[in-house]
Amino acid sequence: MRSLHVILILLFFCSGNGFSQSDGSSWNRAEPVQRDLYLFHSPHGAVLPTAEMLQKGDWEFEVSHRFNTPVSEGPQTFWGMDGPAVIRLALGYAVSNKTLVTIGRTNIQDNLELQTKVQFLQIPHQSFPMLFAARGGIAYNGEIYDPIKNESRRYQGYVQAIWNTLIRKKVGIGIVPTYLINSHIFCVDVQNSLTLGVMAQYYVSPRWSFFAEWNPTVTGWRQDYDSFTLGFEVETGGHFFKIVATNNDYLNTTQYSAGANHAIGFEQLRIGFMITRLIKL
Repeated sequence: MRSLHVILILLFFCSGNGFSQSDGSSWNRAEPVQRDLYLFHSPHGAVLPTAEMLQKGDWEFEVSHRFNTPVSEGPQTFWGMDGPAVIRLALGYAVSNKTLVTIGRTNIQDNLELQTKVQFLQIPHQSFPMLFAARGGIAYNGEIYDPIKNESRRYQGYVQAIWNTLIRKKVGIGIVPTYLINSHIFCVDVQNSLTLGVMAQYYVSPRWSFFAEWNPTVTGWRQDYDSFTLGFEVETGGHFFKIVATNNDYLNTTQYSAGANHAIGFEQLRIGFMITRLIKL
């Protein structure tokens, strides 16, 4: 299992020459480019979205893992990375410079989601620039083992508002409220949830950064704990590579928005990663 993860990472980094341009820019965008307001570097945090977009016609492929074994088990399990993992595969397409459509699947209940993100407002400012976007989606849980009230409960939906700013060109701040419909598919009555996600990212350099996310439930159904994530990000041409430590195993929006399945603390932290690849056809 460990060897497979290493091979996947190497393939992503070594494949850069196939699609990247020689200028080494983070997004490898084709010329000429009309430069929009640019705050966060990536369209994603760890699981929360940013208001950043791709350019029209671009594709983005994502591989994400969350290992089930906690870091606290130490070197005998390679700090959790020898164990099984929750896996997400996703593919996004930029319909326009302001619209991104993504389909993603995880191996937890075969959760398959289709989402659309739209950036609708930019406010340039020397000290306090802002970006606004919205994202919504629907998910289908294809493989479940517990009984559900009816087949329609396999479906979940959500809407998100996204606000971003960048302070002194170093600290990105994001607020992402999420309204989740049917947050617990096994409850007799339909449950909904409202969360208020907060994210911050410090850019040490144009290619290295550290970030944190917290996604507390404001009202409605929640699993035992709120989600918390720490991590760092590396940009290499058309790639974003993120390593995280988190108390939440889940990856698709309708699953992580329902809360975390582990307490916040070193004993329960899990290692994970996300690799995205920008593809220009």
